[in-house]
Amino acid sequence: MFTSTTGRLTSAAVATVAGLAVLAPAAQAVEQGPAEPMAPRLTVAGYTKYLKAQSTPEARKALKRFLALTRGQQTVFVKDLQDRRIHKALLGKVAAPIGKPVSITDPYNKEVRFVTQATSKVGKDKDRTTTVSFTVTQEIFRIPVTSETLTISYPTAGQGPKKVTGKAKVTNVNAAIAIKDNPRVVVNGSEAQTLWVAIPQVKSFGKPVHKKQHIQRTAPGFRAQLTDLG
Repeated sequence: MFTSTTGRLTSAAVATVAGLAVLAPAAQAVEQGPAEPMAPRLTVAGYTKYLKAQSTPEARKALKRFLALTRGQQTVFVKDLQDRRIHKALLGKVAAPIGKPVSITDPYNKEVRFVTQATSKVGKDKDRTTTVSFTVTQEIFRIPVTSETLTISYPTAGQGPKKVTGKAKVTNVNAAIAIKDNPRVVVNGSEAQTLWVAIPQVKSFGKPVHKKQHIQRTAPGFRAQLTDLG
């Protein structure tokens, strides 16, 4: 297992690359937010109801583990869900050679931690397509809350054009925010990037949070970052 030390990234990443400009329409569409008036804040009862209404495996697992917490832990859990500062701090950075898995745990406080993971492999197809996947996850009491993943694939053999592709997905069981799944991914040369927008679903969360996630191919392998844009 390849591990790397990382500190939390700063919001200096606001100076984004020009390629992100084309992501703006998708971000604006998400920023329209919920159609109904937002509740003042998220409660334990409200979060339990939210999880029960979801049909995903992640929500079912979260519900089971959330109900197993003490009442005090549930109160802290829900408080952390709607803390904008915590979501802004969900950041990650890795650099590794192809074929070496990466796992980094970055504690935020005694109950919240951020887990950064990356995998990479070379395919057995004729083009020896290399795929890199980069995920950053927020956990509360070891329960995954939000995971943002970006994947890039590119051929390393063959005589044809070296087409690079990218895709992104989010897994989110935080009822305080909504994040659009499968956002637009911009591929530019040897890198792929996407923009995430967390839209408040309760007033206590405050303003939306914008993040950029990108992976860049390097000579020995790759480097990847999830940065805060404000």
